[in-house]
Amino acid sequence: MPSWFLALLAVFILVLPPIFLFRFAPRSAERAPFDTVKTYIKSAYARDFKKAYRFISLRDRQLKTEAVYVRENGPFNGFSLDVTRKLSEFIEMRPLETVTEDGETRIKVDVQYPDANSLSSIVLDWDEERLNALPPSDQRNILATLDKMQRAGQIRTIEGEEEFKLIKEGRSWQVYFDWAAGVRVSYSAVVPPTAVLHAVPVNEETTIRPNELFTIAYRVKNRTGEAISTRIIHRIEPEELRQYLDIVDCALLLPVQLSPGQESEFSTTYMVRGDLPEGTKELNVTYEFQVTY
Repeated sequence: MPSWFLALLAVFILVLPPIFLFRFAPRSAERAPFDTVKTYIKSAYARDFKKAYRFISLRDRQLKTEAVYVRENGPFNGFSLDVTRKLSEFIEMRPLETVTEDGETRIKVDVQYPDANSLSSIVLDWDEERLNALPPSDQRNILATLDKMQRAGQIRTIEGEEEFKLIKEGRSWQVYFDWAAGVRVSYSAVVPPTAVLHAVPVNEETTIRPNELFTIAYRVKNRTGEAISTRIIHRIEPEELRQYLDIVDCALLLPVQLSPGQESEFSTTYMVRGDLPEGTKELNVTYEFQVTY
């Protein structure tokens, strides 16, 4: 091989890295906020909220621990999580608009999600306990079926636009919910004076933004030696703001049975409406438990 060719090759090798960085680093840097949003959306869709939490800004995480965030959002575990992770691989999204001002970046994306509800017959109506109890062979068959359906274009989708605010912390972009500007929601319980029932909220308070779904849980124990039935009267203060807190699902609006000495956890999912009066900073939620035998 001619010496001049080796010399030219050596120069090319030395020059290649800076040329590569010059051409491709800016494009990579421009995609970084979108990549953060993409990973967060996929993790949240999969109900892998431990992973999603890592992409939330430090400013927000200082107001809400990982344990509280995960519990509020209702995580999946075991094989149920494997299924939703598989479906999250099928999510398609593209950036629509990116605006940066005052140190913040707003990014709007078009997202196409697999319609999880349309797959209920395949995944046992999303019954976590049954899914997680399936033998490994059945679990593999479900994942293979989803892969096959995706390749054949048989999975129905839901499309919509999402917008996120991001800030840069160190070298990484993080999703910024600005929980500090949100509404503080506190929880308490009132039980019968006969002390037949013990009930406490698992977490006593949280901070949320309007239009966010969040779940709270109460731990309830029958302290008697006989079966009882309990339900709640749901109170919100200030009373005039009651209409702005929507109950999406509540396990205690209808009576539930508790065996002697039984302790159970019951959850309610809420959403604070986007038209909440400006300046509202606090809501108090009280569960008043009623007991019958």
